[in-house]
Amino acid sequence: MEILIKKIISGGQTGADRGGLDAAKELGIPTGGHVPKNFKTEKGPDPKLAEYGLVETESENYEERTILNVTNSDGTVIFCNVDENGLIIGEGTMFTFYTAESMFRPVIVNPDEKNFLAWLKENDIHVLNVAGNRESISPGIYENARHFLVKTLSKTMKSRGKKLYEVFLFSKEIERIKNDNYSGSAALLHSLIEALITFLENSQNLSPEDIAHEIEINISGPVQKHSQLVVLRNFFVELESKLKKYSRDSSFRKKMTDYLTAYRSKWEKVNDRIASNAMKILDFKNKTVLLHSNSSTIVRLFEKLASKKINVKAIQCESRPVLEGRRQAKKIAALGFSVTLIADSSVMNYADEIDFALLGTDGIFKDLFLNKIGSYFIALGMKEMRKPLYVLTDSRKIDGSPLKEKADLPKTIPAEIHHPQGELWHEKVENIKVENLYFERVPLKYVRKVITEK
Repeated sequence: MEILIKKIISGGQTGADRGGLDAAKELGIPTGGHVPKNFKTEKGPDPKLAEYGLVETESENYEERTILNVTNSDGTVIFCNVDENGLIIGEGTMFTFYTAESMFRPVIVNPDEKNFLAWLKENDIHVLNVAGNRESISPGIYENARHFLVKTLSKTMKSRGKKLYEVFLFSKEIERIKNDNYSGSAALLHSLIEALITFLENSQNLSPEDIAHEIEINISGPVQKHSQLVVLRNFFVELESKLKKYSRDSSFRKKMTDYLTAYRSKWEKVNDRIASNAMKILDFKNKTVLLHSNSSTIVRLFEKLASKKINVKAIQCESRPVLEGRRQAKKIAALGFSVTLIADSSVMNYADEIDFALLGTDGIFKDLFLNKIGSYFIALGMKEMRKPLYVLTDSRKIDGSPLKEKADLPKTIPAEIHHPQGELWHEKVENIKVENLYFERVPLKYVRKVITEK
């Protein structure tokens, strides 16, 4: 298709504007446009917009930048919500549409792929202005606009565009996994493997070297973000070895797919085996169990308990700061179990009810294990109650190298894994430093038994 987009411009607002700029970045298309003075957006000044080549106008007036962007482009595409009469929602977006119409400039609203490509060709669009609703008016419009533009414009870029789109979809899924602070480590690894297999299946247009490169640079993000998760770190080391071994092989895609499929098959039933072992070791009948955080292993155990119609009550900690314990509580309650959701700090108030505690883990070392913040308090509480604490884990999370000293283990959590302080406290107060850590190390001496699949 004879379409050549030389540049994408926008006004830099949250939502559709930013979706257009980031789509251009994904496709390797130059960006620019005008933005109100001080790089004004609905979230406040955003100086990073200068990195997209946006230029400040003389005032903070949104209309000024809108007129300039309509004038300095060959046509404007608008992504927005519409009411029941088909009218554009959002005063700024309506102003963009009427500005283009009054200046007799090409404009199209919420096109489908076929109409958009036809419009680009018919109007000989080389500089495209992307506009529309801000994110607060239309939540999700940033991602919708970005995805639509990458998918559609990539088809005008022949083989290069096809490659870029495949990489875009892969990187998008990896970014989702990277930002998942709610799932356990085994669930994250499962998602990672599924994303890798899908990418390999759909990457016929990429060379083995390109595929290996994209896998390595994308996967490193989640591994670094979740560096405290032993199972991810160990998998990445193994994956890197396979990439180096097969990257120059003509059957690279098949060998990598076979490796990942075999890995998935080997471990897909591991939680079943752990749950079976736990049910052999522990008597769950009419017991009350203390739980924390969100573990696929723990959930699978309760699924098997439900299938055997074994009555168990659960006391589930919320697991602050992101409250993923609530997610586990919902899953267990949906199986028919009675669940009491409590604040992490109120564990000792239930000392008379609790029979034992079950925790998952993100890594086991010589004399300690890593788990979600609050686990140490639970361990100490169980000791005070003189009741047992059990840890359920698959053997991939057990560190293989013996640690000579505790100093060999990172302190609580690596410094770069400090999470957003806004999850604890949005307000910034002078002389108050907010630290938001997700994980901590707990001495194994407080654990009655570690139960694995073996």
